Amino acid sequence: MRNFLCLISTCILLVSPVSAKKHTVKFSFSPNVIPRTVSLAGTFNNWSTATDFLSDDDDDGVWTIELELEDGEYQYKFVVNGEYWYQDMNNPLSTPDGYGGRNSVIRVGDYDKFLEEAKRGDGETVVEAVYHTIGYPYFVLSDDSTIYLKLRTKKDDIDSCVVLFDASRFPLDWYAFDNVFDYYLAEIPIGADSFSYRFVLYDGEDTLVYDEGFGGNRNNIGLFYIPGWVAGAVFYQIFPERFANGDSSNDPDDVLQWGGKPEYDNFFGGDIKGILEHLDYISSLGIDAIYLNPIFLSPSNHKYDIADPMKLDPHFGDESIFKQLLDSCHTLGIKVIIDGVFHDTGRSHWAFQDVIKNGKDSPFASWYNIHSFPVGPIDEPNYDCWWGFGSLPSLMTDNPDVMRYLFSVVRYWTEFGVDGWRLDCPNEVKQDSFWVMFRDTVRSINPEAYILGEIWGDGSKYLKGDMFDAVMNYRFRAACLDFFALKNISSQEFANRYFGLLASYLPNVNLASFNLLGSHDTKRFLTLCNGDKNSLKLALLFQMSTIGAPSIYYGDEIGMEGGKDPDCRRCFIWNEQKQDRGLLEHIRKLISIRKTYPVLAYGNVYRFETPDENSIILYKKYRNSFAVVVINNGKEEKSFKIAGNCATDLLTGKTYKGEALFFVDLPAESGTVFILG
Repeated sequence: MRNFLCLISTCILLVSPVSAKKHTVKFSFSPNVIPRTVSLAGTFNNWSTATDFLSDDDDDGVWTIELELEDGEYQYKFVVNGEYWYQDMNNPLSTPDGYGGRNSVIRVGDYDKFLEEAKRGDGETVVEAVYHTIGYPYFVLSDDSTIYLKLRTKKDDIDSCVVLFDASRFPLDWYAFDNVFDYYLAEIPIGADSFSYRFVLYDGEDTLVYDEGFGGNRNNIGLFYIPGWVAGAVFYQIFPERFANGDSSNDPDDVLQWGGKPEYDNFFGGDIKGILEHLDYISSLGIDAIYLNPIFLSPSNHKYDIADPMKLDPHFGDESIFKQLLDSCHTLGIKVIIDGVFHDTGRSHWAFQDVIKNGKDSPFASWYNIHSFPVGPIDEPNYDCWWGFGSLPSLMTDNPDVMRYLFSVVRYWTEFGVDGWRLDCPNEVKQDSFWVMFRDTVRSINPEAYILGEIWGDGSKYLKGDMFDAVMNYRFRAACLDFFALKNISSQEFANRYFGLLASYLPNVNLASFNLLGSHDTKRFLTLCNGDKNSLKLALLFQMSTIGAPSIYYGDEIGMEGGKDPDCRRCFIWNEQKQDRGLLEHIRKLISIRKTYPVLAYGNVYRFETPDENSIILYKKYRNSFAVVVINNGKEEKSFKIAGNCATDLLTGKTYKGEALFFVDLPAESGTVFILG
């Protein structure tokens, strides 16, 4: 994204019902731009766009409304400016809307009334909680020798389950839950091409056999391969214009002194050489991959209004310095992914400039949807453009000539040596087939390239093995923001949201998820913590001890703050006297611990506890390793009871031995990690 807020939305069923049959439900939505109005339309108001309006009372870009709803199942969407309809992408429950899109679904009231329904052969509608299918998101062939199986059951309904796979028996581990179901997971080594399996469930002394058998041939099942390097990686996001000025000779004419106030249209001279000169610093953090915001020819500081994606912006440097950066990063074991914008061009792009000059006679007129000729001015566009901004004319990505051009860009930079792509607003490209071809093109050149989509909500549509490897995990950020920074949800609600997120994706997708706390499109996390660095440290502890690829937004590690874009794009502070060196060392230690103990990066949570509304204990395991993450998000010191007879506190070095249980005292707003055994 560029200088605008991005979409994220959610609905929350509040804890206390207002009556026996009514419940207070909070809906939240953050549109891409500052809207005139946001309303909520659904089956509860006969899809009216003029009755239930959301408000943004604190001007933080999050529009909210609370409704009182009776027990039942409801469909809904958000409506911006009375015209643009949006699914709640932070809600995993949805259903087709009959027009090619999907309505979000919320179930209010008793669990048993709202289990998913299934039709049997006789037409009778029955309630079925146990569910599995050979397909997304319950089955994935993740490489030539591994299958992930996921099984759904009614929440809190069984004690354990196993899968009888060919002649072998494998336990399924509890993996996640959502508001309705529990999910169990098995990782199965596969040898022969053909296979068959069935599940056995245990409920106390009872054995419940899931009678339906499954089977197939792996040669007929698509492989969803995600690059192996991603799961254990720690990313570092750099906004190039604000990281470091390594070559003053390529500065814009109107460059300002480093460290000034960022505006939408000012420049400070950051460039590729500046990044190159600070690779030792980046490497010292323990970084495995760098994500660069756009680096191509563009008139802006953010470079999303691209004039020519085949050329480096000269204010950043030339291809030789970029190649030097790639080679140096690779020598240090650091991957580099770049930002790709394929849904629009800048108005200054040579193709659009030709259309301005030659009108309908331009050979590039069909690249854009021009409503009339001549082409209108930037402030009165008469052509399709991103969210109505005349500086960003939309591309007709179904045009074969446009596709050939864009894929030539993809091939050029992938062959140049980049290790992957972060895709800007991929939902703005209407043809899913475009992203299927994109994946095929990239992977034919670099089978280990990482493909990351900027989707702010549920990215399931893109994560079935034929398009992206992962999406930017803004739902992860939203849960961390509410629990650690804003402290407006309980530990149980935090667990509900985190595990619900895990439940929505395949396990290999969760391992590759881009888990961020902030980006160039958001307020700095420390600013949202009101400067409370203990809250930031707790969020970082959780980020670094969960599955997925954590991302640090440049400067967060030294305590930089920043409000709404463009304030979140301040110049990096290189004066060590003005850096928070304690925070920097804390992050270095967390990253080092994550890399030393794979259970943190790869392990699943097999048990969790919420001792009170501000605390959570997570028990993790990976192969034969076990860890415990303990978080006290409250304002008082607390004592925690931990199950384990031999443990080491990885932050303090203290050891605990000889007891089946041990007690740990944690100060307010603090946490730690234990390795068991």
